[in-house]
Amino acid sequence: MPMVNVNVQPEIIRWALNQTQEEKLGEKLLGNIANWLNGTKAPTFHQIEEFSRKSNIPLGYFFLQTPPAEEIKLLEYRTVDSIQLANPSRNLIDTMNEMEKVQDWMREYRQDLGFDILPVVGCMKGQKEADAIVSRIREDLEIPESWYENCRNSRDAFMYIRERLEECGVLVMMSGIVGKNTHRVLDVNEFRAFAMVDDWAPLIFINTGDSNGAKLFSLLHEAAHIWIGENDLYNDRHSRADGVSDLERICNAVAGELLVPKRVFLEKWNDAEEDVPKAVAELAKQLRCGEIVVARKAMDCGKIGKDAYNQIVQNAIDNFRKMKEIRESSGGNYYNTQGARLDKCFVKALCESIHMGRTSYTEAYRLTNTSRKTFSEVARNLGGV
Repeated sequence: MPMVNVNVQPEIIRWALNQTQEEKLGEKLLGNIANWLNGTKAPTFHQIEEFSRKSNIPLGYFFLQTPPAEEIKLLEYRTVDSIQLANPSRNLIDTMNEMEKVQDWMREYRQDLGFDILPVVGCMKGQKEADAIVSRIREDLEIPESWYENCRNSRDAFMYIRERLEECGVLVMMSGIVGKNTHRVLDVNEFRAFAMVDDWAPLIFINTGDSNGAKLFSLLHEAAHIWIGENDLYNDRHSRADGVSDLERICNAVAGELLVPKRVFLEKWNDAEEDVPKAVAELAKQLRCGEIVVARKAMDCGKIGKDAYNQIVQNAIDNFRKMKEIRESSGGNYYNTQGARLDKCFVKALCESIHMGRTSYTEAYRLTNTSRKTFSEVARNLGGV
C-alpha cells in the first residue's frame, strides 16, 4: 500500500512542536519534522498519526489552517509564574477539560433537581483576615481545632478532610495520570492541584503524584479558594515564602492554621529540642501533616529563619523523590484505586441519574474513565448502588 502524503500547514507543525516535550517524539520523528519545516519532504498520514499519538494532540488539530485557540481560563489563576505553565502540557490541558465536563454534568444535575446554590462558595469573598476564614471553614466543615487527633497519619487526615468537603457539596477528584492512561503521568512540578469555583458544583482536583502531607495541604489551600470564591491553579512546588500574591499568602495561611494551629504550635514548640529538623519531623507526626507546613509555621512565628525553612523544604522534596524511586509497586486493589480518584457524591449522583433515566451508562463510563465492569465495582465500593 503506497504511502499517502498529506498537506499540513507549517504553522500547525511549529505549534504542535512547541506543545510537546521533544524527548517524547524521538530522534526519527524529530528529523522528519525538520524536513517538513524546511520543505524537503511532505509528511505521510501515518507520520502525522504518530506525531498526534506521541504529542497527545488530537489528530484533527493537524489539519486546521491555523493553530486552535484553546482558551484555558484556569491558567490565569496560577499561583506562581513558570516556564511550564507558560506552555502547559497536554496532560494538564486534557485533565482540566475532563474536570470541566465533570463539573458541567454535576452543575446541571443539581440545578435540574432543584438544589440551591452552595452557601460555602464565595462566602468569604474579600476577606483579608486568615483567622476569620479559618473560623468559617471550621464551622462549615464541623471540625474542631484539634480535628487531627482522630486521624492516624496524614493520609488518614486527607481522607477525613475530603469527606467533610464532600458533605459541603465540594467535589474532590484526584489522579496522577490523564484519564486511565498510565503512560500519561501528571507532573507534580507542573501543578499540584487546582480549584474550579462554581455556585452549584465547586471542584478541587488533587495531583496524586505529591506526598501525603503535600496533598493534604493542597486540599485545604484549594478549599480556602472555594470559600473565597476565586479559581486557582496551584503550582508552587517549593511552598515559597515570597513571590506570591496577597490572595495566595492568605490561602497558604488558612491551610497552615487549619493544619498547625498557632496556639498548639507555640505550646509544643517550646518543648522542642534544638535539633530543628528533628523537632519539625516530630511535630509533623503529632499533627498528622507534612514537615513543610510545620516549618512554615515555625518561620512565621520567628522560631527559624528563611534559610532553615528553605532547607527543610528541599530536604522534604528530595526525601519524597527518593522514597518514590525505591518504593516497591504492590499494585493494590484496582477498584479501591479507581474509587479514590472519584468524588463519592459525584458517583452517587451518576447512579441516581442512571436509575432516573437521565444519564446513560455510556456517559457515566466516559465521565469516570471506567468500563461496565469497573464502574459497577467502583459504584458499589462508594455506595452508589
